[in-house]
Amino acid sequence: MSILTIVSKQPPGGRCSLYMRYAQALDEALGLGAEVRYCDDSAAVPPPAMLVGDRLIAPSDGLIVSPEDIAASLSERLGEDELAGLRRILEATQDQWMEEMSQA
Repeated sequence: MSILTIVSKQPPGGRCSLYMRYAQALDEALGLGAEVRYCDDSAAVPPPAMLVGDRLIAPSDGLIVSPEDIAASLSERLGEDELAGLRRILEATQDQWMEEMSQA
């Protein structure tokens, strides 16, 4: 079982693609494998969503999962230095995604 699960539409849209990039960055930084589940809005956990274990990462702004939300969800598993480095990686991932979306 993967630690991370991404719940995505097929094909992935904006937030789904961001969450997949977050998962890739987390895998590269920490070796956390990610599972992608493709489903529609009728699923128990509708897309877009990210889970750590079986816990949903709730977006603090009510809309989009942020690097801070992900770091908070991993705070029981990682030390403060690891979390700070992880936030920087995820912020860079988010910034790159936002730049690409603005050019699309």
